[in-house]
Amino acid sequence: MLLCFASVSLTATAEWKDPLNTPAMDTLLAHNSLLLDIHLAGERLVAVGERGHIIYSDDNGYTWKQAQVPVITTLTAVYFVDNNTGWAVGHDAVVLHSNDAGQTWSKQFDGFVANQKVYEQAKETKEALQDELNKANVMGNMERIEDVEERLERATWAMEDALYDLESESTKPLLDVWFKNQNEGFIIGAYGMVFKTQDGGKTWRDWSTNMENPNRFHYNAIVSVDDNRLMIAGEAGMLLRSENGGQTFEQTFSPYDGSFFGIINLKSQNVQLAFGLRGNLARTDTFGSRWKLMNTGTEQSLIGGTDRMGRVAYVVGNGGSFTKGIDLGRKWESYIREGRHGAASIVEAPAGHFVIVGDNGVELLEKTGERIDATITSVEG
Repeated sequence: MLLCFASVSLTATAEWKDPLNTPAMDTLLAHNSLLLDIHLAGERLVAVGERGHIIYSDDNGYTWKQAQVPVITTLTAVYFVDNNTGWAVGHDAVVLHSNDAGQTWSKQFDGFVANQKVYEQAKETKEALQDELNKANVMGNMERIEDVEERLERATWAMEDALYDLESESTKPLLDVWFKNQNEGFIIGAYGMVFKTQDGGKTWRDWSTNMENPNRFHYNAIVSVDDNRLMIAGEAGMLLRSENGGQTFEQTFSPYDGSFFGIINLKSQNVQLAFGLRGNLARTDTFGSRWKLMNTGTEQSLIGGTDRMGRVAYVVGNGGSFTKGIDLGRKWESYIREGRHGAASIVEAPAGHFVIVGDNGVELLEKTGERIDATITSVEG
């Protein structure tokens, strides 16, 4: 998800409240507030956004109820692995879990736990490289010494940064989440932050040493291609792929050096589309071995996307942009939506129309991108 989309300032109060220990306030206006992601839990729509808002709809987006959420920090992404089991992530590296299709949520993880794990991993990496350097010095292999010294220098910086975050209690946002099943999943975020769980989020392991990202660029989006292949899109044109179920990720050659905010997979034809700043969109049908920039017809930043029948792609973003990719993403048509509101995510509702969320809350669209003139309301849960 787009980092700048997720910034929010809370109203000052006489007494500061820890957002990680303060439940989201009940409101009937959440469907009109900043929302950053939307996902299907079976036929239920679940959306997340600012102030810990999580709302859900069982009538294709016309009526919404607010979920019970234990935090008021901004939530940036949500993912359901089946009809009932889902996770949401956000600022302060918070991870929430639901097993009732998004009605109630519990906290599994946050930035303070993340800082401790990142520091422990960074310290372990530095110590291992120091041992490797000592052995290289004994062997007198200058080429190997220079290589290890370079990696040790980066590891030392990483450990110092991790120690600073730990001691200063500084936290970073998580920006996306993906699960393979009810047990195995990944959370990704700013400054190269990535964690993996194999027990449904009860415990998380820092996975950063398994990623080819020496500059610790932001990870913005993760998507599965099949059971063994995953892709990640990020800052500075970064496009990563894994062919071993996420055990390791390697960088692919990128045709663009600006940020990618989203990535979708056209499952029917093994095509992946990564999109980001200034309307840039890259296409691959070789699982990242070759990428090609496509002409989208817009210079608006593209933030969220979905596909229909695994063949037609729809991407939304800033300035009311609505972009449709036909011929498996080879040809693109771009429109400006009524109101020109920024959108962060789009999903196809069970009834067949689109539901998008963004800085204007929830909007309903026809397949053409035209706004559905209907009243959207919130009711008490």
